Order: sequence, then structure tokens, then C-alpha cells
Amino acid sequence: MPTTRKTAKEIAELLRDSGALPQADEVQSQGFAFYPRHWLSKWTGSHMPEVPMILGGEGLDARGRKRLTREDLFILGQRVKTPADAIEFYVGVCSWGVGNKARDVFRRVVPLTDPRAGERLLEGITAVQGPGGSAVAGYQAFRNPDVAYLKGLGPAFFTKLLYFAAGEPAAGRKGHALILDRKVAKAIGWPAKTWWTVEEYKDYIDLVDAACDLLDPTPRPDCIEYALFKNPFSEVSREAA
Repeated sequence: MPTTRKTAKEIAELLRDSGALPQADEVQSQGFAFYPRHWLSKWTGSHMPEVPMILGGEGLDARGRKRLTREDLFILGQRVKTPADAIEFYVGVCSWGVGNKARDVFRRVVPLTDPRAGERLLEGITAVQGPGGSAVAGYQAFRNPDVAYLKGLGPAFFTKLLYFAAGEPAAGRKGHALILDRKVAKAIGWPAKTWWTVEEYKDYIDLVDAACDLLDPTPRPDCIEYALFKNPFSEVSREAA
């Protein structure tokens, strides 16, 4: 049975009724532990860039892990000025995204085998930052083979780069880049696919912004994104059945 795309009103009502909307501090502190050694074991060959400092030995826990939160990555994103910075930011964001799964780290290493990886990542990140930067411009850049496209880097991860690179969102400020992956898409009734058009990405951001406007007090848009990722609607649907 095909799913129906949820409206902003439906999303706002479901979040309000379920009590599933997190506060900004909960979103900021969402974090995951990762093993630098999983990356380092795949960091082989002369084609790879220099190993970033984030994979160094400082800050390891007793099990050899480091932990990153959304707040950490917002800070790291604002420090990106060079291709090397962009590589470090990419590794940080992807480590947060995959956690301690070695298999998924292998997939995230693939884009770094492109000798242009640092420059292309920087192009995409720059497109969302500063005067004239926007979520849509960043999304376009990462889809464009002539700008920032990298084999193996799809929207589920490059929207994470855009989200963190754009800095912390603010309640009431529209158009901030947001994470879009299959879990979020499923929660709003979109097809379960791995690529979305630029227009669909803009529609998604507009949808979240509109849902924010219907809630009191107005939340940060990433509070809704995080709630969609956890998808409280499936539980609501089962209860209503």
C-alpha cells in the first residue's frame, strides 16, 4: 500500500500530540562513539590524502574510541578553510553518522580515494556557507559532476555535511540545511530511495520550516529533523490501527 506524503500540519500535530519533539539541547548532545582504527585500517595507498588529526591517538577512551556530538561537529564545520580541513570534517561527520560499524566506515572511505576529494568537499561546503550560500546551492554542488560530486557520497551523508557546515540553526530562521536520509524520508511518507532531486530537497526544508511555524514555541528545524529520524509516527499509526 503506497504511503501518503505528510503535510506540515500533520507533522506538527503528530509531534505535538505524541510529545516526541526534542529540545535543542537534546539534539545538540546527540552523539556516537567511533573507532579511529577502523578508518586507519582502510587508509591505505598513495592515492589517499594525509591522515587527519581527528584519527590521532588523543582523546581515546579505554576501548580505543572517540565520541562526537552534533555540537562538536558544528564547531568543526566552522573551521573548514582548506581541502585538508574539509577531509577532517568529512571524517568527523561520517564517523558520527556510522558510529562503530567497521563495514560502514569502508563505504565512507570510497569518496576519499578520488584525488580531488579535498577540493571537491571544500567546494560543496563553501556553497552552503557565507554570503550567498544556501542549502540548495550546497545540494546542487554535491550533485554536480563538475563541482563537488564524489563517487560513493550520496545525499544521506552530504546533507549531513551541509547541515553541520551551515552552523547551528535558530528557531524561526528558514532555509537551514537539514539532514535527509531514508529514515527521515520514510517518516514523512516519501519513497524509500537514496537520491532526491534538488527540488525535493528544497521541498523537504520548506516542509520542516512550515511545520515549525505551526508549533508553539517555534522549535529549531533540526529538532523536527531529529524527531523524524526517530520516527514516532510509526508507533502512532500502530496505536490508531
